[in-house]
Amino acid sequence: MSSAVAIVIVCSGLVLLLSGIVLLARSWLMPGGSAIVTINGRQQLTAAAGERLLWVLAGQGVLLPAACGGRGSCGQCRVQVTRGGGAILPVESAMISRREAAAGARLACMVTVRQDLAIAVPDSVLEAQRCVGIVESNQSITTFLKELTIRLPESASFQFAAGDYVVIEAPAGTTTFGQFDIAEPYRKAWDQKDLWNMAVKRRAPATRAYSMANAPSPDGKLQFVIRIALPPPGARRRAPPGQVSSFLFGLQEGQELTIAGPFGDFHVRDSQAEMVFVGGGAGIAPLRAMIVDQLENRKSNRRISLWYGARDAGEICYRAELDELARRYANFSWFAALSDLHVTPDWEGYRGFVHAVLRDQYMEAHPSPEELEFYLCGPPLMSGAVTAMLEDFGVPPDNILFDDFGS
Repeated sequence: MSSAVAIVIVCSGLVLLLSGIVLLARSWLMPGGSAIVTINGRQQLTAAAGERLLWVLAGQGVLLPAACGGRGSCGQCRVQVTRGGGAILPVESAMISRREAAAGARLACMVTVRQDLAIAVPDSVLEAQRCVGIVESNQSITTFLKELTIRLPESASFQFAAGDYVVIEAPAGTTTFGQFDIAEPYRKAWDQKDLWNMAVKRRAPATRAYSMANAPSPDGKLQFVIRIALPPPGARRRAPPGQVSSFLFGLQEGQELTIAGPFGDFHVRDSQAEMVFVGGGAGIAPLRAMIVDQLENRKSNRRISLWYGARDAGEICYRAELDELARRYANFSWFAALSDLHVTPDWEGYRGFVHAVLRDQYMEAHPSPEELEFYLCGPPLMSGAVTAMLEDFGVPPDNILFDDFGS
């Protein structure tokens, strides 16, 4: 009898212990209530437990850059967690070293608020603005690129440097490709790819980072080069079109657009070194801004060249503008390289991948390539190939600056 009672007591104890463990785990995984987030030791926010830190901060006007929209793939929403936060996640380890993690570095999009937190962010983050601009124009400049121009209100004291970017917000809703205003020269390609029936649904607001394509000026305008993000061939059901790029492609004159920023550290250095800009696709945006700023705003006499990679001649944007800059400024030249050898048969310029053309046509004959400054912005494969080529020429890593265009 006593042994039976002992068994019952032991079993009851195990049940209570397991119940306690389950409740403790549930409180950790699905926390309730609220928590206090302290920023830089002086600003406090109240957050609902269970929310991601990135969205908690954004909801309170603290705008961290997040080019990937909070998916943990760009590494730009970095903060230093000095109290709370839990252990670093595997996805963060790809962008945060062990030494940085030991010092508290985290990605805000991967931190779930479960308890009171203390974090540190750069002062520039606290100074970032949230503005609502009005679309002034949204025109096709190549088959899958648009130049979006917005005008900020006069009350917005928005100042940026060439190379900076903003985070653009697309509200929840549905965008249908049939509503896009695509210029006549490019509609045939859209017909051939049967794109007009595509659509994308945003169940919640989405954000992406876009670099300004214009140099700073007092006119209150911001320009962006938008590439429509299409699913890979044969993968429409598994990979819908880009949520934010689709929204931006469909914007019309007079509509509102919410931005936050400016952010960025991709800027021209204050030196006398020769500058070589290398880009492709929509990566032309910050490069154009920096080149125009150097030539027209700063009247720089440094030698500047642009090497622009495209699939075919129809994908090269700003050709007339670049030609005019080269005509007006003797210290500027630009070159395009077409990677598809079977298109544009009347093309008289360079053919091949842009890194190979730059190597063969310029680097090999340059007397001191290791002294050049390189500014890269384009698809990840292009940037990787250019970087590897420059390393072969002994260009130090400090002389290779790039914008993370692959996020």
